[in-house]
Amino acid sequence: MLSLQPTGTYAQETNNQYKETLYKMLDKSGGLESVKLMVPQLVNMMKQQTASQPDSFWEDFTKRWTKQLIDKMVEGITPIYQKHLTLKDLEDILAFYNTPAGKKLSASTPAVAKEVMPIGQQLGTEIGRQMQNEIANMVSK
Repeated sequence: MLSLQPTGTYAQETNNQYKETLYKMLDKSGGLESVKLMVPQLVNMMKQQTASQPDSFWEDFTKRWTKQLIDKMVEGITPIYQKHLTLKDLEDILAFYNTPAGKKLSASTPAVAKEVMPIGQQLGTEIGRQMQNEIANMVSK
């Protein structure tokens, strides 16, 4: 039986190319920003408990663990992206993020997300309360 699935070295190269392109797309889109901020926040807490280390130690430690976290995240999410987007799709998205509009979207996304989050939380609370009231009214009838 003939298989149309890539095998061996070609499959590995294709998968590596997909991961590299996914990483670039996530980086350009601002999708890695929250991950890049996570490790320094953890390190700052550790610094307070182990302040005897020099700053150079903490800088190297932070760089190493940030890279490790990003690599593991990209490794973990690659199969999910592969189910929904082809390599060509990622390349096209990456090309968009290299345009002036894409760069503007990428630069503004963290600020927009920060401003939108409280609205989403407030709406979630309000809607949740309204849903609970409706269910309570239905049950009491």
